[in-house]
Amino acid sequence: MYAFVIKVFVLLFFFLGPQYPDLQLLNAQQGTIYAVKGGLTAGTQRWNNYNRSTLMKYHLAASIESWEEENSYALLAQLGYHVKGSALRSRRTISPITGNEIPGRRDEFQFHNISLMLGAKQKFEIFDDSRLYYLVGLRGDFNLKTEFDRSFYEGISDQINKFTFGLTVGGGLEVPLSYYTGIFFELTVAPDFTNQIYIPPHRSFWNPNQMVPEQKVLNVAIELSVGMRFLHEVIYIN
Repeated sequence: MYAFVIKVFVLLFFFLGPQYPDLQLLNAQQGTIYAVKGGLTAGTQRWNNYNRSTLMKYHLAASIESWEEENSYALLAQLGYHVKGSALRSRRTISPITGNEIPGRRDEFQFHNISLMLGAKQKFEIFDDSRLYYLVGLRGDFNLKTEFDRSFYEGISDQINKFTFGLTVGGGLEVPLSYYTGIFFELTVAPDFTNQIYIPPHRSFWNPNQMVPEQKVLNVAIELSVGMRFLHEVIYIN
């Protein structure tokens, strides 16, 4: 792990720092990987200590990452559109008072977020230039809009945080189609550090004598992606 961290800082120096001629000669082949991906997002939320049902939605993202000839390490930046949230499900019941059937229902709490992630990858060659990799990154989200029951939204609209921050970890498989193109499959987990919703303690609307405890709502998203990657290579000539 320590060796990986050291190599990440070395990559930062070469990728972001000044490019001196002597260093360029030592790194004759460098470049940039551009990628696009999309797939399934399984979102859930913790409302204090209570986990709600999973919300199955989608995500789209584009990324840019460093590339060097050995293709073992990379720095990356990713910008994406992610639908996160949770769901509440109730079963069909029979009213004990009227005997009428009360149909089951599903309420979705959707948060449409733009996400920026900065991170690093470590890669391991397995066969025919295919590579397994793992990644870790820090992420910031901006909430574009929310979608859920209007009466509920009106009660908490002022408590929805526009900005949230978290971590993204995961791994995947890169499969080349040619020297310059390839596909990849990726699985990531993205827990938030900060609350998507925070509702302070307040008196119950139905019973003013009852205090409702604070509500802290954290997003966790599990994403399965498939994508395309394109290499832009730079060859330095002395």
